[in-house]
Amino acid sequence: SALLTTTMPYMKVVIDTMKEKGIRDDYVVLVGGAPLNEEFGKAVGADAYCRDAAVAVETAKDFMKRKHNVRASA
Repeated sequence: SALLTTTMPYMKVVIDTMKEKGIRDDYVVLVGGAPLNEEFGKAVGADAYCRDAAVAVETAKDFMKRKHNVRASA
């Protein structure tokens, strides 16, 4: 989550570092905060943008359900 625009570039740094280490696909990355929007989330490579914490919780639950269903059908 970013409250200040000065922290926004570091979200991409974190996601890029996860990619470099080969662990990006092991995690669901959600971004949010006052200065962010869906376009920013896509630009930095996040799985989703969430406008607030309540939406983030529901989005995370949805991702986990889908991940569980993929494993169950494999």
